[in-house]
Amino acid sequence: MHGARRHRQAGVTAALLTVVLTVVLAGCSLTAYPEIPRDADSGGQTQVQLDETLAGLSGLQVTHAAGSNPNAKGNTGYGFDLELDPGYQIVDAPGLVTFLVESAWSVRDGYLPNTTVEIRLDAGPLPSDKIDIVGAAEESGWVPVGSQSHRIGEDGGSMPEYDNGYSSVSVWLDSDSTSATVLKRGGVANRDRLGEWPGVVPEVPEGLTALIGG
Repeated sequence: MHGARRHRQAGVTAALLTVVLTVVLAGCSLTAYPEIPRDADSGGQTQVQLDETLAGLSGLQVTHAAGSNPNAKGNTGYGFDLELDPGYQIVDAPGLVTFLVESAWSVRDGYLPNTTVEIRLDAGPLPSDKIDIVGAAEESGWVPVGSQSHRIGEDGGSMPEYDNGYSSVSVWLDSDSTSATVLKRGGVANRDRLGEWPGVVPEVPEGLTALIGG
């Protein structure tokens, strides 16, 4: 009898320890990086709302648009993957960059992006006017001139490794004003420009794309 009681007590103790450990681990996961704002109650827009807007862009397929959870260093970001439909051209690349950066900053469900907004564009094999997305980000003021490599050569032609029309840019959102590297990348200026998170939902600029020859 005593042995059976001890076994029952041991079983109860083990079960209680399991419950306690589960609660503790769950609590740790829920409170990881509490200093990073996440899941705002109001303002901006939801990811679903942004997805609906992106689905309506003429001539562009947005195959990925999402924020990331913190990595081991507490870094979060937001990424876009876009494909240009055959027969279309991007008319306002700087406007597209601004729209995407402001859209990423306006998403309230998830974590505030504290490193970069990544924009990756597959423009397909265009006859001559390859899209220089880094140049567009410079022109729109999100990337300091000369801080990132261009995908377009100085003579206006595409570099050989980017003949397929692919280009990408990192728009930095670091807020550490004591770091010379951060200042060079433009993160502090970009955060000042964006304001409080989540930001205002941007309007889709008119004339972002057009049919070639249309």
